Amino acid sequence: MKFFLIILCIGGIIFTLTQLPVITGGGIKEVKNALDKIETVELSGKTLFISDLHLTARPALEEQFNLDFSDVQNVVIVGDFFNQPKDFESFGNSEPERMETVLKEITPQGFSGKIFFIFSAHSHDPRLKEISRLEIGDFEFVFLGEYGKFLINGKQEIIAFHGGQLHEGIFGGGIAWLAKKIGQEVVLEKLGKKRFDIPSDTWVVSGHSHVPGIDQASKVANTGSFVGAPLNTFIFRIHVGSGILFDKGKVELLQYEGLNIKKLYPFSI
Repeated sequence: MKFFLIILCIGGIIFTLTQLPVITGGGIKEVKNALDKIETVELSGKTLFISDLHLTARPALEEQFNLDFSDVQNVVIVGDFFNQPKDFESFGNSEPERMETVLKEITPQGFSGKIFFIFSAHSHDPRLKEISRLEIGDFEFVFLGEYGKFLINGKQEIIAFHGGQLHEGIFGGGIAWLAKKIGQEVVLEKLGKKRFDIPSDTWVVSGHSHVPGIDQASKVANTGSFVGAPLNTFIFRIHVGSGILFDKGKVELLQYEGLNIKKLYPFSI
């Protein structure tokens, strides 16, 4: 029995480590190569980073996401825009039609900037093949791929990716939550910044863990989510509905109130 428990513990440790590539070193070379190849997108004005909307075919889109971002010039969706590719496919017969349908529903009146989409390489987001850019009324949609590199107002450099490069969501979310409880923000993101050789004066923004956080000294932030986590109302009590705003040299974590939030997980809201 004792031998069995030892084997079980060892197996559990090994399995957990496989869920944390930023610790084991899995894929680090590939991430570095990808970051070296992406082109910088130059932006001006207020820029809001959000992630993990996990949009689904039902209920109506306005019941899932109604954030008013009409006062910013740029929005960057850092992965898990949709909950599953089949949810995206439910909004039309082609990629342009589907994306236009969704964006028209969730974009507030008065927004005339750009919406950038960085997809999650996991199972949630669709792999867009037909569109890289769309003009929709007064605003523009730009698909960037798996990574984004930005320069805001010629001063602030940001690298953004969803976060699967760091951890699997459940395990990484648990670690992020525990670390935050003891006053340590975005620990896996900070480790990733170091392991990916990202310059110290460059901000790193990701999502995936659903645990919002920011470390001003390390220049690392997590956007949180708009769906929460399983058992959130009883155990985790993570704020649902958040983003990272870059504005005139300032970077802050915004936590929104009064939003329409759908119940994606048991007891998530």
